[in-house]
Order: sequence, then structure tokens, then C-alpha cells
Amino acid sequence: MHIRRLQLTGFRTYPKLDLALDAGRLLFLGDNAQGKSNLLEAIYLLASGRSVRAANDGELIGWGAESEGQPFTRLQADIARRDGPIALETLVVGPSNAPGAPSTRAGKRFRVNGIPRRAIDFVGQLRAVLFTADDLELISGPPAVRRAYLDAALSQLDRAYYAALQRYGRIMQQRNASLRRIREGIAGLDELALWDDSFTREGATIIAGRINAVVRLAGLAATAHGELSGALEALELAYEPQLGEEWSRLLPTQATPAAVQPLFAAALTAQRRRETAAGVSLAGPHRDDISIKLNGVAAASFGSRAQIRTAALALRLAEARLLMTNADPPVLLLDDIVSELDESRRASVLAGVSGFDQVWFTATANASLPPGFRASCRTYTVHAGSITET
Repeated sequence: MHIRRLQLTGFRTYPKLDLALDAGRLLFLGDNAQGKSNLLEAIYLLASGRSVRAANDGELIGWGAESEGQPFTRLQADIARRDGPIALETLVVGPSNAPGAPSTRAGKRFRVNGIPRRAIDFVGQLRAVLFTADDLELISGPPAVRRAYLDAALSQLDRAYYAALQRYGRIMQQRNASLRRIREGIAGLDELALWDDSFTREGATIIAGRINAVVRLAGLAATAHGELSGALEALELAYEPQLGEEWSRLLPTQATPAAVQPLFAAALTAQRRRETAAGVSLAGPHRDDISIKLNGVAAASFGSRAQIRTAALALRLAEARLLMTNADPPVLLLDDIVSELDESRRASVLAGVSGFDQVWFTATANASLPPGFRASCRTYTVHAGSITET
């Protein structure tokens, strides 16, 4: 799988971009704040349907990107895949600037081969893995970062998982509203019955998918970490569901939604008093985490910065290899990563990405890169939202 053509209109620093591409290694060089990270963000948005950097969709729209008073940005890509080419388009439309127009939030629309599609039918048509300097947060950041890591990979792999994730979020909002009404004395406990069956059904799909994925990721990450560290340390991953110890320990290592749902339902019953007092849902996949250990101790607490960086790289390589299973290999996006590594880890990362059809690298213009690496790449210069091949 690789991107043959990328077109951006009004996307962040890119007023207009039309870039023809080949498979292989692509190196984008430029000073800071010229648009290198924005370029990779655009590709990841086309793969996952979401931005990893924007707090809201409106931030994606470049300054002055308007059509008849309606701010917008359009991202288009032609993708080469084993089962045939495909054209993808994401349109982000902001609120109208016309006098008297209603105040609305920016929203996304998707097309596949020119036909409007729902997000569930769009996400995963292009598969991509993004490596950034912020990946240290995978190890030392809050649980939400690690949940997002799992969700991003599984949403590209499994449409049923992505759909369950979207439904679960909506149901939880409604359930939390009911819990607040119960706490305030304006509703009874029977109101939770409106939500609990669908809440546990969708949550069980998420929990089962994550359990099975972490089992696979654990092996892939351990192998990748051995390659990166010279097998000096052992990396261990374990899924940590938040259903309460009594119910979490009963979850099978190879899970199905049908096996998980009654355990999740029992956990909710056990938490009923605490939930109604708090006014929020206290058990479920929205609170889960991944345990990450090096030689048996918590990596975040005891790992050095170099060890944490190596563990984070291993997690991204594991994600890439997971997405490679029974499918086209994903497009890899490495945002200013190679130049920050020591010689040994850099060689290991480059060896680890050698089996992928297309790999995008970014680096500053004065970055110290091995001559052999530069020679293996098609090189482009990024400057002020324009890209030229060098």
C-alpha cells in the first residue's frame, strides 16, 4: 500500500498542494514551522478520520481558506493497494461567515471513489502509523494516551470495533446524564436500565478487541524492543481492564464479546452506589490502561529517557506490524524521529521499517543524517507550505 498522489486545499499551512509520489522512502527536509508535521498529519487524517494534533476540526482549516464565505479544507489521495487503486477525500467545513448564519461547529465529510461514505466505511481504507516525538507519552503519559494508541490501530483494522467505540461514547454520555439526574433526585435507578444493556454490549466488544490485540502486540513489541535495544532488556505489555478486581480477573485471555458482557454487567451492578454518588460511569473501557514494564518494573517510573524512547518506538513498530497482518502493509510516517536517535537505535529503526511499501521521514534541513540513508530516499524540500523535489 502506498500513496500515489496527495492533494491538499486550504489545509493548515498548505493553500494548495498537488504532490505525485512513488513507493519507497520519502524524506522531507525543512526548517521548523514550514509544514513538515502538517503533511504527515494530513495523511494520518485520511487514514484514521481524525487529527492527532487538533483540538477541534476547525483548527485544520488554513487561514483564508474560504468558498463563498464558508471556510473549508479538502484532503485527497490516490492510494495503490493490492486489491486495486482507491481515491479518498476528506472535506472539513467550518461555520459560515455570512451575516446571520447559525453558529455551528466544523464537521468532516468523507468520500471513497467519489461516493459519500460514513466514517465507519472510510476509516481503514488507507492504513497508516504515525511516529512522533510526543510518543514518549505512550509510556509516561496518562492512560488516555494508551487507550488512544489501541483504538487508533483497532479502528483501522476492524470496522465493528470502530462502530462499537463510537456508539459506546454516545451511550456513555446519555448514561452519565441519567446518573446525574439520579444523584439530584429527579430520576430513579430504573432509568439506568434504558442504557445498561447497550452500554455493556458495546463496551464488551471494545474490551474483547483490546484484550486480544494486546496479546498480539505484546509479542510484536517484545520482538521490536529486542531489535532496538540489542536484547538488553525485556519489554512486557499487559491489558488492565477497569471492572474491579473481582470481575477483571475472570476475563479470558482470548476474549469474545459474549464472554465479556456478563462480567461487565456484574461490575456495573457492584459499582451502582458509587456511580450514582459520583454522577459518572466508573467501570468500563473508558478507564482501561496498558501496563508497560521493562525487566519486570514499571517503565514510566524507573526507565531512563533513552529506555522510554526505545519502548515507545517498539510500541509503534508493533502497531505497524499488527496492521500488516493479512493486509497491505501500512504507510509509515516518522516525524523528525531518525535524526534524534543514536547510531545504533537509528540503524535498528531503519531495519525495522524496511518491509513496508512507503515510509515518510521528516527532518530539519541541518539534521545530521547518514549519507547512506539520504541516498536511499527520494528527497523533498518543504518551505512555507510548498514542496519541491531535490
